[in-house]
Amino acid sequence: MSKPAPGPVDYSLLITLSLIWGSAFLLSKIAVADFPPITITLVRQGLAALLLCGLVLALRRPLFRPTARDLVFMVICAATGTVIPFTAINWGVAVIDSGLAAILMGFMPLVVIVLAHLLTRDEKMTVPKIAGVALGLIGLAILFWPALRDGFGKDVWRQLAVLVAATAYGINALSVKQLVRHPPMVLMAYITALTLVILVPAAFGFERPFDATPSNQSVMALIALGVFPSALGALFMFAIIERQGASFFGQINLLVPLAGVFVGVLFAGERPGWNALAALVIIVSGVVVARLGTRRRREGALQPPA
Repeated sequence: MSKPAPGPVDYSLLITLSLIWGSAFLLSKIAVADFPPITITLVRQGLAALLLCGLVLALRRPLFRPTARDLVFMVICAATGTVIPFTAINWGVAVIDSGLAAILMGFMPLVVIVLAHLLTRDEKMTVPKIAGVALGLIGLAILFWPALRDGFGKDVWRQLAVLVAATAYGINALSVKQLVRHPPMVLMAYITALTLVILVPAAFGFERPFDATPSNQSVMALIALGVFPSALGALFMFAIIERQGASFFGQINLLVPLAGVFVGVLFAGERPGWNALAALVIIVSGVVVARLGTRRRREGALQPPA
């Protein structure tokens, strides 16, 4: 049965979700002032796990027993969809602007295209995809140029960390396709719970979570990360995909970088440089061009790009 054409409600949900996920960059920047990066990810995912697992039980959604193969891909998704990207973004925004991190994250769909070409048989490069990736690389070159011109300093390393996060999300997008036969809300709850198995020993092994002396602002930002981008964002994602499918939902990749820059400018007074704004336009254009080469419907990643 075909779905009805997207209406105002669908676009309102999509824009709202882009603002929720776009706000994660600024919330991470606030939280990382007083909490170490892995600890932020741990608390964020702990809150999200409580909310999502509680919702699954409250709604009496039927659980499934994962196979050994399912568990392997669920662990991969936990690592590449949450643990690595969230922590890398937290470390990155400790120095760089949250809007700049959002722009860098806009490269994620182009990473997926390259990885899909290398790792799958049915998603090879087309002329529009090649053009989109080329535009993305030009955008990155413009974005990185001032920092590279002035020397390979700490800002470049932080920007590269966010690009690592974008690459991890790309791997997640391909890995989650191996699990799409399962109910998405239950699957998300399982994966979110699995992140804690990785994050608890990592946080206590590499950091000292209980030594933090956070401000009220940092605590509120950390709680907001777990409640809004992680838990509430997941629910919005389920609603959008159920109403209009993964192809319509894929437009979120165009909106999140724009939303991240908007939130940083509006609430933190960030002022992106000319190169950042030019890179944003070029990278988003690259994603638009690349989408012209995507002829088949694809399932999106079950993790937020932030």
